[in-house]
Amino acid sequence: MDELAFEGIALPQPAAGPVPVGTPASAPVATPAAVVSLTVRLGERLQRTHAGVLAAHQAVVAWQLARAAAPGTPPVPAPALAAVPVPVRARPVDTVATVLYAAARAIRAAGTGPYPGSAVLTWLDEPRQQPDATPRVEHDGEAWRIADGERDVAILAPYDPRNPWPEPPVWRVPPEPRPLARTAETRLTAPGLEALGAGDIARVLGSAFDQSGQPPVALPAPWPARLLETATLLDPRGGRYTQGLLHATTRLPHGDDHDGHDDRAALAWPHCVAAALELLRVHAFHQGLHLCLPGARATMPDRRPVLVEVLDTPAPPGAELRLEAELTATGMLPRPYATADCRITVDGRPLVRLRDLGVVLKEGPEEDVLDPDRLSRRTSVTGKRVLADELHTAIFAEGDLGTVPLPGTTTRVTGRVRPRLPRGDFRMLDRVVESDGAWGRYRPGTQGLAEYDVPPDPWYVQENGGTMPQLALMETALQAAGLFSGMLGVAGEYPDRHLSCRNLDGRARLLRHVDTPGTTVEQHITLRSHSALPGGFLHRYDFQLRAGGEPFYVGEAVHGFFTPELLAEQQGLDGGTYRPPWLERHPPAPADILRFDLRRAPQPGRGRLALLEDVTLVPGGGDHGAGYVLCDKPVRRDDWFFHHHFFQDPVMPGSAGVQMLYQAVHAYALHTGLLDHLVRPRLYIALGEELHWSYRGQILREHRRVRGEAHIHQVRREDRQVLLRADGSVWRDDLRIYQVDNIVADIRGEAP
Repeated sequence: MDELAFEGIALPQPAAGPVPVGTPASAPVATPAAVVSLTVRLGERLQRTHAGVLAAHQAVVAWQLARAAAPGTPPVPAPALAAVPVPVRARPVDTVATVLYAAARAIRAAGTGPYPGSAVLTWLDEPRQQPDATPRVEHDGEAWRIADGERDVAILAPYDPRNPWPEPPVWRVPPEPRPLARTAETRLTAPGLEALGAGDIARVLGSAFDQSGQPPVALPAPWPARLLETATLLDPRGGRYTQGLLHATTRLPHGDDHDGHDDRAALAWPHCVAAALELLRVHAFHQGLHLCLPGARATMPDRRPVLVEVLDTPAPPGAELRLEAELTATGMLPRPYATADCRITVDGRPLVRLRDLGVVLKEGPEEDVLDPDRLSRRTSVTGKRVLADELHTAIFAEGDLGTVPLPGTTTRVTGRVRPRLPRGDFRMLDRVVESDGAWGRYRPGTQGLAEYDVPPDPWYVQENGGTMPQLALMETALQAAGLFSGMLGVAGEYPDRHLSCRNLDGRARLLRHVDTPGTTVEQHITLRSHSALPGGFLHRYDFQLRAGGEPFYVGEAVHGFFTPELLAEQQGLDGGTYRPPWLERHPPAPADILRFDLRRAPQPGRGRLALLEDVTLVPGGGDHGAGYVLCDKPVRRDDWFFHHHFFQDPVMPGSAGVQMLYQAVHAYALHTGLLDHLVRPRLYIALGEELHWSYRGQILREHRRVRGEAHIHQVRREDRQVLLRADGSVWRDDLRIYQVDNIVADIRGEAP
């Protein structure tokens, strides 16, 4: 068969023979096979063409980024372009701008409405990415309803200033930023923003954001065309609400959106809203919140009102606008989100103010992130696909467990109190990487691996004088054990009754000092035994914390999982009888006692780790005659740990009691002169020393006070170190509930 060439693709000549009736004499006739072959070959050529365009785009963006990264350097030659077999994804229409411009034009044409002025914008549904036609805008009484086809997608209603807009909470203790990936890039210019929108996120933000190897359906959805010129992510604790501060610039578009009318500000506000949403989208991706959502796309939260205040400020086409966004909240549930108050100015004058603007990230339509039979698309630090990602662990901490089917069953829990991870800053686990267990089998020797991304400047190190506290090490190990039990099947036991998790016993040893801030700690767990009880279970574990592949903290622990009836049987360490502290049993002479109110005197911890208040010291006292300390403080209903440990089951963590005893020993050394020869003394955990603890009771909001005592039995004083060894107990009201042995405080400083 002869062929004609067209753009490098051979077209088949018509076969000889009769021409079908009704076919023009000049029309070629091809066989069905030839048509299929032609279609395939045309498709292949089109694919290669698209791939070449994408490669050219990526290369030019890389060239622009290189130039932008080093201003003032000689020009960098543009790289050679090479075809890459990656399909081009079309950028969707900016549905926010499309919908809001339609509303602005309708309001202006009607000669009514609130602009310039204030209105409440509420999204009712997600607009189509490719709208069939111009959105329909109707005036419904005082409000304007915006429809996309047959669906109402948004409503604009006048704002009544007599009803003050609610203020977001200002945190007494601001929550720690918790990005899913970290980057040093804080200022993005047009090339970087273009690359983000094209899906080239790792090139801009770094390897922690790399999703290569994922199928196309799992990659973030394409972003709309860029509106921002720059985006700067400033202090992560900045702004009035201490949640972060963002800056950006954008330009008002030219064209028929601004047609010379005096009310040009009325057509500027849709661009301002869309640009501010783009800035929040950049922030959400900069925090890596998309990494746990396959096919992640940013949209507006449904049914969340936004206050739009438009001022009568001239804003000519092409004018540069400056955006300042104060983040009010960032979180993971029910899906990752960010909210902010925004202020947009032109030439230093306010143009638009936005209150409670937000974006939420959602997974793609073909993905179900809560399907228990599918692995997460998230990967560990070693590149493995994880069993549970940050969204799952957020649900384990404070989500609705009834929405998640349990693995291999149709059981759904209805009991309100369930074994959970702590939440907020007290959660010290991010991902579950692997497990060789089977649901409901509890086989001894079953192993699990989790990961915790330690913040670069953790609150518990800041508030412990710059060193790692025992509290953080214990929680990092024990939280992984509790979650592992839940994933093995405990989460499905007693589904219609309350079930609480409590640590009962443990021992731990620090093998080496590790600079963990800013790194990922691996949490290795091995189940050693499973014991069924009437109304509960006991699980014994070995644990290892590793950094850089090497263990640095090891031990074992016993967790109990109790129904309320079994939990109520806890009688303390002395069979329910009152065993008074040593100071009550051996009252020394007043001259031998030192009393301090550490709310007004130096103490080892601050902030949340200011665990001491009234302290009594007896040099030469205690069971061993080497020193004694008793601390006493009330239980307050607003103590920080009740909010974090656990959701719907608040209890003081045992690790806080252990840390209180370490601080009591430190306070003894500080206020008896043992540290006078040291400059800037710091409390460390002694290497190689095995700490033991037993808990036989709990401290709840309704209890009155907590007391702790420590009996010192060794003091070693050197030039730059003081080491104290002690045993201790903790009382809840008049019941001794904790016993802690071999507390070894290693206090080091600088010689004067």
